[in-house]
Amino acid sequence: MKHFLLLTVAFIGLSGAAWADDAQRALAKSMGVPESWLKTGFSCGAKGCSQLDPKDDINNSAEVQEARRIADARLSAETEVHLRQMGMSPGTARKAVWAARHKPNSACAYWVRQLTADYDNGLDRPDYDDKLVISVEHSGTCEKKNLD
Repeated sequence: MKHFLLLTVAFIGLSGAAWADDAQRALAKSMGVPESWLKTGFSCGAKGCSQLDPKDDINNSAEVQEARRIADARLSAETEVHLRQMGMSPGTARKAVWAARHKPNSACAYWVRQLTADYDNGLDRPDYDDKLVISVEHSGTCEKKNLD
């Protein structure tokens, strides 16, 4: 049985994306797993097969969600501090961080990523970065009405 599973897993890995669904369906059928379990997933072990419950996913646990929220808040605060250290006013820095989180395809978010990448990488480009900070400040790029 162990060899069969290893061969099946190898087959799935080598067959490519086009065959993955068919191979998984064939594996489920050979293991006696209902086809409805393919949507949520299943695992098979020495004691048989069982359907995976999305509520049991560790990534959906309250602890992980709280840790993500804290990490996001810390990253936003650090980004705001870095922008302010680069010369951006507190109001514009706050709007820029908001735009980077909520409007990631906006021009403001693009410029925030550029500035923070320069800061994080320790690049010394005062002419470019200083002019960019001034441009973002005076253009209103990070004003909510200008975000796209």
